[in-house]
Amino acid sequence: MTSSEMAVLKCLVAVAWADGALDRPEAGMIDGLLWAYAADETEEGEIREFAKSRRTLKDCPLPPDLRDDERELALANAALLTHADGEQSAEEKRVLAELARKLGFSIEAAKPIILSARERAKALAGKL
Repeated sequence: MTSSEMAVLKCLVAVAWADGALDRPEAGMIDGLLWAYAADETEEGEIREFAKSRRTLKDCPLPPDLRDDERELALANAALLTHADGEQSAEEKRVLAELARKLGFSIEAAKPIILSARERAKALAGKL
């Protein structure tokens, strides 16, 4: 896993904590992301330790050289995380908007990424 991917995963942990708890659905998504990023045991341990206590986006600085595709994937995954428990709270929406700004997205550019993730979350929930 690259240092950029590690930074992104830490931001996703912070998004998972946005509603004040990192519950089983969010933890499961974090596990899936660790697998998707091919994290080794050390990296998994670092992320799991990081996730043990409440985090905010202030706890996870992003490298300035993230590629556009990395930024878009981070925002899409964050949007999915905010729907992991079936509800998107006001605080989750606020943190998602904060992450979008932190990633360098304008509201107009972030909106279709977030809406697409919301639709995917709804479609998946309908299959469960």
